[in-house]
Amino acid sequence: MINYHDALIEGRLIGRYKRFFVDIDVGGETITAHCANTGRMTGLLYEGSRVWFRRQPPGRKLEFSWELVEVNTGLACINTSRANELLASTDLSPWIPDVVFVRREPTVGRHRLDLQLNRGDRPVYVEIKSVTLCEDEYLGLFPDAPSQRAIQHLNLLADMATIGLETHLIFVAMHTGIRRVAPHRVLDPAFSDACLRARDAGVGMHAFGTEITSRGIQLADEIFLQLD
Repeated sequence: MINYHDALIEGRLIGRYKRFFVDIDVGGETITAHCANTGRMTGLLYEGSRVWFRRQPPGRKLEFSWELVEVNTGLACINTSRANELLASTDLSPWIPDVVFVRREPTVGRHRLDLQLNRGDRPVYVEIKSVTLCEDEYLGLFPDAPSQRAIQHLNLLADMATIGLETHLIFVAMHTGIRRVAPHRVLDPAFSDACLRARDAGVGMHAFGTEITSRGIQLADEIFLQLD
């Protein structure tokens, strides 16, 4: 679980610009915060939306960092690193049996993945995708912009599975309006095809919902993942 410890500050969204900056109105005063999301953030950037942000540790370029936004489809966490943090702090053994957490960002050759778990003395590697694009009928789509990097990760997982290593891809719906997940075939057909190849190579495929409030984020039940 991620606990914000009542540290979030509420405001109203003015606008995002230059990808990593967002202006927020707080009681008539404009503050500029860091936006920890490189995607298009489709459906999350409506001016006037309620947002929550936090104060960053000393030494950062910007004093504040944006965390949550409320839109008509639900509450979303825009900070993409939170999905990794959430899974690293959650016991995944109910879904990936008999594993224990080992480390974040393990190095595999020249590549870096998101998590390493172990089952006994055998490593289990996990790649995580944060899903915030919510379409009609509670459907979450990934990615929200074409992503060659995501395809490279999938190809790596498939190659590792082919030589006998256990690998998993986990989509985390960081949006309370999402109840099922699918690759965004219209926006990035190459990623959708890579998902199918990875599944057929033996990569474990999962999707989870989340419970999000201004006090914290908790992993919820596994939800339907539609690959075909």
